[in-house]
Amino acid sequence: MKFPWKVTAEQECAKDPKLKLEDIQKIQEWMKSTEYLPQVDDELICHFLHACFYDVEQAKKTIETFFNYRATMPDFFDNWDPNAKEMQEVVNDIIIAAPLPQLTEEGHRVIVCKLNDVSPERFVYALCVKWMFMSSMHTMWDKGIMNGYVIVYDATGYTMSHLLKCSLTNVRNYINYGKNASPIRVVKIVFINTSSVIKKLMTLARPFLNKDLVNMMSFHTSAEPYFGGLPPEMVPEDYNGTAPPVLSLHRESVKSVISSREWLLEEEKVRINEAKKQGKSKKDTSQLEDSFTKLEFD
Repeated sequence: MKFPWKVTAEQECAKDPKLKLEDIQKIQEWMKSTEYLPQVDDELICHFLHACFYDVEQAKKTIETFFNYRATMPDFFDNWDPNAKEMQEVVNDIIIAAPLPQLTEEGHRVIVCKLNDVSPERFVYALCVKWMFMSSMHTMWDKGIMNGYVIVYDATGYTMSHLLKCSLTNVRNYINYGKNASPIRVVKIVFINTSSVIKKLMTLARPFLNKDLVNMMSFHTSAEPYFGGLPPEMVPEDYNGTAPPVLSLHRESVKSVISSREWLLEEEKVRINEAKKQGKSKKDTSQLEDSFTKLEFD
């Protein structure tokens, strides 16, 4: 099945001379030779090549890890129905994941993530991550390759009670996905309105972080250090800009993602053929303690 790519592989190669059709073909032939990897569109391979800075061998490793993770991270990759009741509760009430209306001067797409309802009782970390992955896939179909992505986490209202509701395994899996399997190029991870809770979270997450990820991160106790450097027209009014508020931007994004529901349901089915994998072991994602509640804090 051909997914609804609005920018074709040929168009991606035409606008970026470092993307080559022959490299795409090499990866397609390699995927067929493995027998157990699924058939994918050339456009998805373009995204992996771009994310891996055009290194064909690295792209192969990333693609294989991507599909291994899909098979071993059910909390993130099963039931990709944006209209499911539990997902509707998350996107309508609990979280905001708002793409800003313009790209940065470097051509980067900025996404602001924050709590909408700050009550810990309703917070479900795995569903929030799943929404990020679903909306990311929709964005790739809809917008094509971006020079890079900037993820801004606004920690307003995030408390120790939220942290204690997170599965440590899922936190590790999210970080590992970003390090090893993402088809998009994340260039910055910005934390704003941080508190001691975020410091504790980063202390616990540090064993899973590599140098590249750490170098992408910046931490600010207010929004001004990051948003103050952007043109007012791309900054939401919540952060003293002239763009619509983040909740409004989030609502528009949700509508757009839901419009791709049938494709997201099909995308969920694109998996490794375990019967043909000939006994190769899955990555084990269950070795850590299940919850932050089992950890001691200084």
